[in-house]
Amino acid sequence: MSRRGLHVFRSTFSRSLIQSKCNNRLASRLLHNTFCQLGPPLHSAQLKSLSTVASLIHAPATTVASTVNSPQAPLPSASLFSILQFARTQLRNATHRDVLRSGRSSFRRPPRRPNWLDSINGNVIFISIIAINAGVFLLWQGAKSTYQTTHDPTLLLFLYNNFLVSWRNISSGRVWTLITSCFSHEDLSHALFNGMSFYFMAPGVIQVLGNARFLSLYFFGGIASSVASLVWNRFYKRQDGYSSHGASGAILATIAFYACAFPRTTFLIFFVVPCPAWAFLPGILAFDVYRSVKDSRTTTDTAGHVGGMLSGVGFFLWRMALRR
Repeated sequence: MSRRGLHVFRSTFSRSLIQSKCNNRLASRLLHNTFCQLGPPLHSAQLKSLSTVASLIHAPATTVASTVNSPQAPLPSASLFSILQFARTQLRNATHRDVLRSGRSSFRRPPRRPNWLDSINGNVIFISIIAINAGVFLLWQGAKSTYQTTHDPTLLLFLYNNFLVSWRNISSGRVWTLITSCFSHEDLSHALFNGMSFYFMAPGVIQVLGNARFLSLYFFGGIASSVASLVWNRFYKRQDGYSSHGASGAILATIAFYACAFPRTTFLIFFVVPCPAWAFLPGILAFDVYRSVKDSRTTTDTAGHVGGMLSGVGFFLWRMALRR
């Protein structure tokens, strides 16, 4: 074959490669190397076998082998088949993106849409929760004082029906008490202990989770502790009239999440005894479990404490699983 014919074949084959999705630079370099390896000017039989390269590049390997080895297209040399395989492999790598082979997935989770709660200063959420808890606590004190002085139970009954979790309230349809009880304290010492714990640990959790997720943790802990208290006292202790406040469970969920996120932090038990967080959480959990089972005279809702701490640990494990 003349050099002019070989030049025409090169121009036609290059144009077909450029029209495909192949990378232009890789295609031209590969085409140049392929024809350089063929050496001297090709005969008509060689040109006939090479005229099928464009159709063989994206065909299966079995098709390439059967076409090249067929008697209608005899090989000019033993190296032609290797050249065709090399051309097919390299051009396929240039025109096809393999997500699994690249080691980095191109399918990424869409970015999280901005939440209006997260645009608020975290201190606003923190102070608001403390203020609501303090306000409900003052309502309880005012209701008790009013009943003792005037014997008017109106405000006290309102709080019992709307800020306490009990089987009677739930069965009567007042399911919102699962939420409102998350801000309810009736005893002064209980309110002070929970308030101090929340004051020192909630800011760190808000900084880690953000406002929206922190509120999810707070309410999830309060609701889980209330449900645990209802089920435990109804079906295990057989106390149908038992009622409880859910604020302890919500705050203990916050403490449990903090202990899981910062296990080397030192807690001060009763603000005196130092204890690392990784030892404090299992210890207080085991103590409340023991009191729930063995101590029948306690007035503390230990079952609710257990539910709140377990919900905080579960929330932390769920957040860790989402990061993987």
